[in-house]
Amino acid sequence: MTTSLETRRSDWQRWHADREAQAVDVHGPAALTGTHWLGDEPLRIDGLPGAWTTSGGRAVGTGPDFHVDLAPGDRRHHGQLLLQALVRAGQVALRVFDPQASTRAGLLGIDTFDFDPAWVVPAVAEIGSDGLRLNHIDGFVSDNPGGAVRLTVGGQDLTLRGTVTTSGGLQLTFADSTNGAETQRFRFLTVPAPDAQGRVEVDFNRAYLPPCAFSDHFLCPLPPAGNRLEFPVRAGESRLRRAPGAAR
Repeated sequence: MTTSLETRRSDWQRWHADREAQAVDVHGPAALTGTHWLGDEPLRIDGLPGAWTTSGGRAVGTGPDFHVDLAPGDRRHHGQLLLQALVRAGQVALRVFDPQASTRAGLLGIDTFDFDPAWVVPAVAEIGSDGLRLNHIDGFVSDNPGGAVRLTVGGQDLTLRGTVTTSGGLQLTFADSTNGAETQRFRFLTVPAPDAQGRVEVDFNRAYLPPCAFSDHFLCPLPPAGNRLEFPVRAGESRLRRAPGAAR
């Protein structure tokens, strides 16, 4: 059954409202003040007690009357701070989220282009067809299970490559000619799992700003060469919206 335009628009409005609520949350992405890589040598982190190391793939903080042991993905509150452990290529880090972060001050929400059904594009997906090597902002290079979507936009046949998601779809990182002037450096787009014939819709209205648009302490992947589009994609999120005079 074909989804009506009104339903698509209302679904998109709910999605955008959820994204804005997450953006301004006290421990949302703009509150990240550090990603601290841990090793065998104790590391002291500003604002936290004790010293931090990694043990058994976990982030461990110890000190007088203080002990925290976090598996990757675990979160723990310490006063107004939120601590989260993560692992990348076997290396463990501790992330610290602070509601008082300068990057969060004055953040009001996320600007977007108006919903446009013309940017809902039919495509064919190949999931797990090959691997995808991605460069990250901090110079790290990751090898990922990959796939591709093939679609036509503005008369141009495109193949966009992405990493496989846990739901069987793809996460794309792409750039276009709006970057810098109208939108931030690049954007993400999640494509759902295709049907049995490989068919799927790519909805550019749900293109979203990557976490590194909110804080420099996120380590986002950069768009692969084939995902750098030479035309404007005026759909989806564009920039962060801040109060007048707020630091950027």
